[in-house]
Amino acid sequence: MNEHLAKQREADRYKTLLEIGQSLVTITDLDQLLRQIIDVLAKEIQSERALIILRHPITGEMRIANSTANVDTSTLEDAILFSKTIVSDVVNKGKSIFSRDVIKDGTYSKTDSVMNLKIRSLMCVPLVAKQNGDIIGTVYVDNRSVGNIFSKEDLTLLESFASLAGMAIENAHLYELAIMDELTKCYVRRYFEQRVREEFSRAERQGGALSLLMIDVDQFKEVNDQYGHAVGDSVLKEITATVKKNLRTYDLLARLGGDEFAIILPEVGFQDAYRVAEKIRTATEQLTFPGIQAKTTISIGISCYPLHHVHDVESLLKKADVALYKAKQLGRNTCFFYGQQEMLELFGQVAVDGGQNQLSLADLLEKMEVQGKGDVSEEIDFIIGKSMDVLKDLTEQVNHLKIMAVQMNNQVHQLDFNSNKVVELNVLLQKLVARQEELEQVLQDYRRMLNDLPLMKP
Repeated sequence: MNEHLAKQREADRYKTLLEIGQSLVTITDLDQLLRQIIDVLAKEIQSERALIILRHPITGEMRIANSTANVDTSTLEDAILFSKTIVSDVVNKGKSIFSRDVIKDGTYSKTDSVMNLKIRSLMCVPLVAKQNGDIIGTVYVDNRSVGNIFSKEDLTLLESFASLAGMAIENAHLYELAIMDELTKCYVRRYFEQRVREEFSRAERQGGALSLLMIDVDQFKEVNDQYGHAVGDSVLKEITATVKKNLRTYDLLARLGGDEFAIILPEVGFQDAYRVAEKIRTATEQLTFPGIQAKTTISIGISCYPLHHVHDVESLLKKADVALYKAKQLGRNTCFFYGQQEMLELFGQVAVDGGQNQLSLADLLEKMEVQGKGDVSEEIDFIIGKSMDVLKDLTEQVNHLKIMAVQMNNQVHQLDFNSNKVVELNVLLQKLVARQEELEQVLQDYRRMLNDLPLMKP
């Protein structure tokens, strides 16, 4: 009877673990996934300590990704809280290690953590990627209590669970790669656009606040041109790491492209948004980079809901973009709040009326928008500035084309003009010339449109 009950309990444990393991595959947030795996190991396997060790896909370095113990995410070389030897053997051989009693077994009884922590019973199983069969890490559990010795049934359960956990971790890694910028580890534009819409809808629905920060690295092109792209990449990585240190865990930092970034601050109003922006700007200003003499700074544009009376997320994004352009106009290394100049002017007007203390920032902004004070001219100012930036980029691209034309001219003389390849190259050149003529026509149309503007008329 007791044997039957034990078998039933074991079957129930197995079923529970499989159900939990299958549900893990739907979790795309890697941190959340790892926490849940650890919780399951502690509860269902009844381990005193459980650790997930993941292998870096490029360097192969093993790092503690999550644990029940108070373990820093250090490398195996620095960690003394679990056995390096055991984990290394599992990774290298691709097979589980199980010991009911480490001291009696003798194989690992003298390893550092076994001696230091008086480990009695342990299990370590590989985490295998389904896609290519590579070992991406291990799950390690141990107990020190004589009354809590692991069994062979525990190992079978852990191996089955680890198989599902490995698939889930692999899926989360793939999802993370799809939404994360490889260089800066910030979210990509597509994911940012999805999340900012979600956060705006939530703020609207719940009557909460939402702030956006648009960030641009000042004169970053000069850094790339003078010191090279490798140095430019290291500058971006250091700046984004600094920005992240000054954000909450649920704020979102995204790379929109090049040296342009954006931050979503859920449930944050104007004053706190400005404080965060200034904190980030100041911290970035203090960074130093070997070999770079000048300070590397950032400019930040800020917009807030509901303070700016916008009715859609596009308007909120545009106001932050306009504010960023104003910050650049003011000399860079500046935080600028959308409508800041107009608000200052209104503050002056209100002070003359004697009622300054009775108006809130929202009242001032509303008054500004009702009066239409500077809105249209500000947008035109912004569009002209953006157009000039685009034309500057176009000029640089044309210069690159000139260089390539010279290179082609130098190499054409080496061709065998009797070969069939010359005919193919001639067709390609004709297409290139045709494309150039199309672009020249587009630029003529653009020039004509500008000349037709009322402001350009004598």
